Amino acid sequence: GVGLSVHGHFRVATEKTLFAMPETSIGKNFNSGGYFLPRLSGKIGYYLALTGFRLKGRDVLKAGIATHFVESEKLPALEKDLIALKSPSKENIADLLNSYHVK
Repeated sequence: GVGLSVHGHFRVATEKTLFAMPETSIGKNFNSGGYFLPRLSGKIGYYLALTGFRLKGRDVLKAGIATHFVESEKLPALEKDLIALKSPSKENIADLLNSYHVK
């Protein structure tokens, strides 16, 4: 879940993405959420931690949790292109993700 994936270099969201940390709504914020939520821009992390509010789709990108937004119908093509990378460096992966990224 979020506790592992949020620390990755690349985090892709789609229109079907649902970001939720239900443990925050019962006052448990001692896992990785306690580390990354307060580091989000503005006060959105504090809001998420205090309310357990769920973010959907593009809001995950706007909050700074996702690094890229890709339409879900393009995920199979993205996966194919990622697998086909001859040199999967961080820069090449970033370039590929940027080519699929919808602003």
